Amino acid sequence: MASSVVVLMSGGVDSTVAALVLKEKGYEVIGVTFNFNSRCGNVQDIDDARKMAKKIGIRHEVIDLADYFRREIVQYFLDEYRNGRTPNPCALCNRRVKLHWGVKVADEFGGEFVATGHYARVTHEEGDVHLKKALWEDKSQEYYLALIVKEHLRRLVLPLGEMSKEEVREKAKEFGLEVHDKEESQDVCFVGKDYRSFLLKKGFERREGLIVDEKGNVLGKHYGYYFFTIGQRRGIGVAGKERLYVKEIIPDKNIVVVAPLEKLYGDSFFVQNVNFLEGLREGEILEVRVRYRGKTAECTIHPYAENVYKVELRSELFAITPGQVAVFYRGDTVVGGGIISG
Repeated sequence: MASSVVVLMSGGVDSTVAALVLKEKGYEVIGVTFNFNSRCGNVQDIDDARKMAKKIGIRHEVIDLADYFRREIVQYFLDEYRNGRTPNPCALCNRRVKLHWGVKVADEFGGEFVATGHYARVTHEEGDVHLKKALWEDKSQEYYLALIVKEHLRRLVLPLGEMSKEEVREKAKEFGLEVHDKEESQDVCFVGKDYRSFLLKKGFERREGLIVDEKGNVLGKHYGYYFFTIGQRRGIGVAGKERLYVKEIIPDKNIVVVAPLEKLYGDSFFVQNVNFLEGLREGEILEVRVRYRGKTAECTIHPYAENVYKVELRSELFAITPGQVAVFYRGDTVVGGGIISG
């Protein structure tokens, strides 16, 4: 009997081709689309997913997760900005929503596995399971999967891990799938292009505060610390002899601290809620990435407090931002990931 797999179909080309590849490999495929009642899972995307499933010849189901998504992801996003941090909701969504509910739905439908259209690889070696970068590293999305729990990783199938984006689009085109040239979202799906407008719609108010340099000298004013992120240069609204970047956000005082570029580099930081997918070897030198597509640096990780680790870098990284995800690597294997806390 063929293995059965639930494919999480967003209505885009990647998840559609993931379903197609698995069907061609002989899996019994069920397409599932989550309705988040926002730009994530909007009417057009759901309709596209339904049409593509029909064209491929697989069963398709829509699961309403609007309330759950709002509580777990949207509220998290808002809370993090209120706390002066810059969240990465997509990485948390993969853990708390997509894989969490994907496994639940697979169990309900009798599925053995869950599949997504992420560009990354899951390998099974020496009795264990590992999350690895895609073969085409320029598109690899393992960064966004680093927070998923190991139990879910064991159920995960990633059919696109050895394909390039061009190959995926070409396969969709050859099969006659209309989504072959569908534009992919570059933004947080429920926010759109301007997160500031989204925050204002969600009750954040314009509130005058100060922009200061590292010595506390007032350089200008702003209208809400939550409209800034560490490393930001454009739109600060102050000028100096050098280009200035946001270095620190002090939410309780509504203050934004700016500094020249060279002051934005750091050689250590703390990370919390670390999700280890591999065993951590004492004193081992790993690599760490602190933003998607950002540069990596060699590092060591040391326990610091309960569920908090200190990361010591061997070379400095730019704009290490509280709220973002730090992902640790041993070669092309993801060791784990956690939330930067400072």
